[in-house]
Amino acid sequence: MTNAAGPHGRRALVTGAGSGMGAAIARRMAQAGYQVFATVRNAQRAGQLAADNPSIRYLVLELTDESQIAAVASQLEADGGLDVLVNNAGYGVFGAIEEVDEEVALRQFAVNVLGPLALTRRLLPGLRARRGHVIWVGSLAGRMALPFQGHYSASKAAIASISDAMRMELAPCGVRVTCVEPSDFATGFTGSRSVSRCPSSVYAQALDRCLVEVEKQERGAPDPEWVARVVQAIAEHVDPPVRRPVGANARTMGLLLGLVPSRWAERMIRRHYRL
Repeated sequence: MTNAAGPHGRRALVTGAGSGMGAAIARRMAQAGYQVFATVRNAQRAGQLAADNPSIRYLVLELTDESQIAAVASQLEADGGLDVLVNNAGYGVFGAIEEVDEEVALRQFAVNVLGPLALTRRLLPGLRARRGHVIWVGSLAGRMALPFQGHYSASKAAIASISDAMRMELAPCGVRVTCVEPSDFATGFTGSRSVSRCPSSVYAQALDRCLVEVEKQERGAPDPEWVARVVQAIAEHVDPPVRRPVGANARTMGLLLGLVPSRWAERMIRRHYRL
């Protein structure tokens, strides 16, 4: 890949930057010379982060609130638009498909897919004008459905498909689009996970075993700075990858999932999660 121009003077927005991957990405890009805007969900957290990271400008954004999406986008467009948009914000729902109620499922897609999509649509005029780059933070879970994480996996699969379609649509305008697909990393994602569980559930024992394995993997996973380095490198190339798995064995796993029969992959996943 060929390096693009240096980052100095370029403007980037990172959503979901209150902790974890988003915070690491925002700090990394600010250190590299970007003018960084970063979103968090409440004003108190924004103030705390601004005091610790004065080179980053924090904005309040709840991705289920259309008026906040419109206000943030209008502010950024009026200020000159963006060169890089990193759609990172999101969270996970954990529970059996049968037991995750409609309201919880709708919020999963509102935060992970529909809110970021609404923000992106509003920012595209500026991104086109500056021949910018949209980076979606998906997940390897979008390539393989995980037990008791069906809604989360589906939301990340949707992000990958949106990224692929946008890339083709925006190519004539000079706007690049990439989907970064992290595996497990040690972040606040584990603690913010929403767990749906019904009393006397027929899934109770399997769900508990799976949740123990999931949390053990996440807590022992690498630091999210790895993802931040990859995002920065992608943002600075004129011919970035279409999709970029990130994490321990992530590229190998992504390749294997495309090669082995689906039934084999499912058996490996079930064995891994003790199902």
